[in-house]
Amino acid sequence: QRCYISGWGRLQSGGSTPNVLQEAQVPIVTPQQCKESYGSSSITDRMLCAGYSQGGTDTCQGDSGGPLVCQHSDRSWYLTGVTSWGRGCASAGYYGVYAHVANLYPWVKQVTGL
Repeated sequence: QRCYISGWGRLQSGGSTPNVLQEAQVPIVTPQQCKESYGSSSITDRMLCAGYSQGGTDTCQGDSGGPLVCQHSDRSWYLTGVTSWGRGCASAGYYGVYAHVANLYPWVKQVTGL
């Protein structure tokens, strides 16, 4: 499945912000890969990770709250994650961490009553 991140955050850790909205394609990684990167106690089922083990493409400071969207088999795009945190920006060995939207549906329903 194709997934994209986008945002107005810094172009690199501690760097400048862009004048044009940035976007990049990133793969979703398995929970196990993410836990191997950050430690199993840091990653919960309310989180998902995306990015490349070699680094180079990631969200950065100022992108938090922004979208991770993925195209599903029906060709529709879905909000899959919300940019949350990571170690630096595009650091090798560390993925971007996102709030896992589908796994948060029960909480949203409970809080909003919808």
